[in-house]
Amino acid sequence: MACASPSMMEMIERDEEEGGPGQPLIRQYQPTELIPAKRLPLHNLLQKQPGAMGVVQIVSGITSFGLGVVLAAKSTLTLTILFRVPILTGLLFFISGMLSSLMHKFSRLLPVCFAVNIGCLCVAGVGILFLIADLSLQSSQVESRMIGHVKALILCVTVLDVIITGILLFYLRKELLSTRKKS
Repeated sequence: MACASPSMMEMIERDEEEGGPGQPLIRQYQPTELIPAKRLPLHNLLQKQPGAMGVVQIVSGITSFGLGVVLAAKSTLTLTILFRVPILTGLLFFISGMLSSLMHKFSRLLPVCFAVNIGCLCVAGVGILFLIADLSLQSSQVESRMIGHVKALILCVTVLDVIITGILLFYLRKELLSTRKKS
């Protein structure tokens, strides 16, 4: 039975006969000059991983929202409950985290993300003041101590969100200024 393809030994022997014994069987292209890759929009910002900061905002926003619902169901009427501080900040941080995470796909979200993060920072700042006022005016009953612990946890989550949002705003502002200078 005839075989159409030559065996491997025949191919090696044929290559050695054509090129000589010292010639390599495979030749590789080596460029003489490297061409730099085209930089994508928001390249400098995306190296800082705003998506990861956005995920932290999403998780802490969900946590703040959940603790706010628990606090609203179990607590008496206070400033924090009256203005729905944890619920509002939780929703805002969830939205800003989603925008920050989507920024690597849609570079046009940069100014929107910047504005939403500024709004979140302002609302969270007022919320921190309300939480501190509620914690300082709290009575010492056993039930209110447990509510105080929940408020303190909400305060810690909100402060974490403010820190992450501040860092993200710094990078977003830097990128906004550099894109405006280019155009």
